[in-house]
Amino acid sequence: MESNKRTYSDKKIIAHYKKDLGLQKPEQSIFNLLQNQLSNFKMLDIGIGGGRTTMHFASHVKEYIGVDYAVGMVDSCKKNCAVKFPKAIFEVVDVRNLDKYKENEFDFILFSFNGIDYITTDERFLALKEINRVLKPNGYFCFSSHNIQSLIEPVKFHLRLNLFASIKEQIIWQKVKKINKKQFAELQTSDVICINDGAHDFGLQTHYFRPISQQQILSKTGFKKIRFFSLDSGLEIESKNVSTAADRWIYYLCQKN
Repeated sequence: MESNKRTYSDKKIIAHYKKDLGLQKPEQSIFNLLQNQLSNFKMLDIGIGGGRTTMHFASHVKEYIGVDYAVGMVDSCKKNCAVKFPKAIFEVVDVRNLDKYKENEFDFILFSFNGIDYITTDERFLALKEINRVLKPNGYFCFSSHNIQSLIEPVKFHLRLNLFASIKEQIIWQKVKKINKKQFAELQTSDVICINDGAHDFGLQTHYFRPISQQQILSKTGFKKIRFFSLDSGLEIESKNVSTAADRWIYYLCQKN
C-alpha cells in the first residue's frame, strides 16, 4: 500500500521512531526464549525503523541484517546504530521481494511493530512465502499483528493523571468508529478488516486479523509450532484462550516446516 509507505517516509514519522528504543513485553519474552541460541543465528530484522530492535539483537547474533522499505528509516537506523554495531548490515529492502537473499539463509527473522499489517492481504501471503523461502528449516519467525478482537468490545474510558490525554483518546476513537463505520459493522463476522485507526494522525490503513485466521494463514504458508504472546502482559497465550484474547496486537512465534 503506497499510501502507507509515504507515511513511513515522512520526516516526522522517522523522527518519532528514532526515539523509540525499548523492547515491548512480548519481544522481551521471545528474546529470553531464544537467548541461548542467538549467538549461532544469522538474523534478518524487517522493518527496523530507527533501530529499536537493532539495539537489542545485533550484539547477540552471529550475523545481523536490518532492512526497511523506507529509505529514510534505513538512513536513520544507520545513524543510530552503525558505529555501535560495525558488523551489522543495513539495507533498503521490501519484504514482498527478498530475491537478494538465498533460500534457507536465515536462522531467525523478526518483523516487529505490526509492519506486516500495512500491505494488502494478497501481499501478506506473498511476504510470508518470501520469509519462509529465506528461512532455514526449523528456523524461527517472529512478528506482531493487530488483533481484530480488540475492536469488538467498546474502548473503556480510563482516567489518567493527564485528563486531557484521556479525553483526546476518546475523541480520536469516536472519529475512528465514524470513518470506519462499514468495517465496524462487520467485526463479529470478519476474519480481517482494513481500517484507518488513527495512527500517525490518521496516516495509515491498517489490517486487523483474527488470531485464529492468522494461525491458519501461517500454516498454509509453511510454518509450524505457532505460539501466541500477549502485548499487554508479554506472556504466552494458551491456544485455548486465543479466540478471546483482546490485546491490541498479538505477537506470533513460529518455525519453518
